Parts: sequence; C-alpha cells; structure tokens
Amino acid sequence: MYLTLLGEISLKRGVYQSNKAKRSICPLEIKLRFINDYVSFAAAEYICYSLASMTLGEFVNHCKKWALMKPSEGTVKRVLEYVGDFLESSDFLFTIQSEQAVPENAVTLAMSMDSTSVLIRKQGWKHATAATISTYDTHGKRLSTVYVGRMPEKGKTKAKRLLEKEVKSIIRKHDFKYTVCIADGARDLWIFFRKKFPDAIYVLDFFHACDHLSALSKLFFKNTSDATAWFKKYRSILKEDPDGAAKVIRAVRYRRSKAKRNPEIEEGLKYLQHNKRRMNYYELKQQNLPIGSGVVEAACKNLIGARMKKSGMRWSIDGGQTILTLRSLILSNRWEQFWTFFINRHFPDYVT
Repeated sequence: MYLTLLGEISLKRGVYQSNKAKRSICPLEIKLRFINDYVSFAAAEYICYSLASMTLGEFVNHCKKWALMKPSEGTVKRVLEYVGDFLESSDFLFTIQSEQAVPENAVTLAMSMDSTSVLIRKQGWKHATAATISTYDTHGKRLSTVYVGRMPEKGKTKAKRLLEKEVKSIIRKHDFKYTVCIADGARDLWIFFRKKFPDAIYVLDFFHACDHLSALSKLFFKNTSDATAWFKKYRSILKEDPDGAAKVIRAVRYRRSKAKRNPEIEEGLKYLQHNKRRMNYYELKQQNLPIGSGVVEAACKNLIGARMKKSGMRWSIDGGQTILTLRSLILSNRWEQFWTFFINRHFPDYVT
C-alpha cells in the first residue's frame, strides 16, 4: 500500500536483500521514490509545502474535503520528521546558494536580524529569530530577499552563522557598491556585524529611533498635544536634516535640563548618543540606501508569526525549526531548487 497524490494504491512488490547495504530493498520503491516505504515524493512535497502554512489539523481536514489522498496525522508527522532531519543534517543550502543568481542591477546588499516570541512546550515564550538579506538597485528598489528563520537558541548562534554564509555567498557572485547592516540597537548584533562585516555601513533602524524619541516626548511634556508636536518636529529633523542626529540629541539634552531627574530620560538619551553615528539618515536617503528594518520586521510577522502564533500553537524546537525552514525556502523562492536537491540526494550511493 502506497500513499500518492491520487490516494492510496495497493500493488504487489518484490523485496530483495542487499548485502552491501545490509538491509532489504524494494526496486519498485527505489524507482518510484517513496519515503518511509509508503509516501510518494509528490505526496511528501504536497504535505511539506502545505504544512508550511497550515496546521496539522487544517491540512488533514483540507485533504478530507478537497484532495484524493487522505493522510493520517501520524503519516504527516512522520513525513515532516523525515524532511526535518534532512533539512538540519544536509548541505542543501550550500548547493542552493551556489546556484542562485544575483540581480545584475543590484548595487546595495542590506542585512538585518530581529526576534519575536513563540510558545515553546515546557519552556514558555522564547525568542525565535528572523534574518533577511536583500538586494536593492540604484533607486532604492528592493530586488530580492533571502529569509532565515531559527527557533530560540542561545546567542542566536546558528541564525548568525547562516546569515553570514548567505551574505558571503552573495558577495562572491556580485560586486556591490554598498553593504548595509541594519539593527534595532541590540548590542550583540552590532558586535556581530562589526566583527563579520567591518567595512559595512551600520544603520540604526529609523523606526526604532523614532520609538525612543516618542517615548522621550511623553516624558518631557504632560500635555499630549505638546508631546506630539515636539516628536513630529524632531522626527522630521532626524530624517531630513544633514545634521539631524546631533540636533535631536541637543534638543533632548535641553529638555532633560528642564525636567525632573528621570532614569528613563537618561536611558533614552544614552541610547541616542550611543547610536549617533548610525543615524545619518539624510545622507543614507541621498544615496537611496535603506534606513529601516521593515523587511525583517515583516519577516517576524510573515515568516514566524503567521504560522507559529496561530491559536493554540505550542512548539518543540525541532518541529518548529522544520516549519520555519520550509517557510524560509518558500519566501526566498527556493522551493523548487530545494525539492530537486532533496529528491536527488534521497537515495544512498549503492542504489543504481
């Protein structure tokens, strides 16, 4: 009995003992390429692609209503585990990276990383990581984006390593005029970027800078209208004035001198001072370079949140990682390359 896109198919088969492999093999399964001696590769692809966006229950119910094949939840889980093991243990990304083309008109390579919480079984809410590597043309139009998603891990170690490999793979193929690193001010990310990409342009995400500026305005003024007016004025200066960062910091210092001593004001001012050299937004805009981490912010929602935060979702690290990697392949337009690689690498060398 085999599971295919056309449903279950029952047929006789011959099984032989392989002395080299020290296990039984079925020529029919080798020829047809079945997973776990039951699921066809086409059915497995349908399962994996669907589970990247559907929950297990949604997919099984979908198949009952609309598909010819009717997999059980157990079958779906086994296919995902099988593919998940392959995703974590194989070198498929190296092959895909080497084959993926870079847009010829790209002049800027921008990278960013951010986190969002997911619910982990027996651990509670932990931070999963999204990273993006995007190319832009001379007008600042985004041309392509590669997505990386990793489940919670200490120090974002694997996420950082994958980001670095993706960037270096792209740089080897194309001569970029600018390389830009965008982050929200997290110290560990700036340390990582400075170490791995010392010649890059470092940019504090404009919208995070504005969030701190907005918080400060509410500390400076009791009247909401006054706070809003002050914030809008200096948000515009920060973005449009060649000396915007310095003027904003001077304005914050002045308002601090007029207010009662407040640790939150001190913290906000320190944040702006520490990131001053990364807030040259006027010059960046003149060069059509990105100033915001909107791409990675969207990735936190679309790559992670849209699937991992559905009602009632709780995850194991391994199960969640399989889903995140599948989603990253789809969003990065790499699915076909991955699945072709998966099929070609599925069988041991002794099979002819």
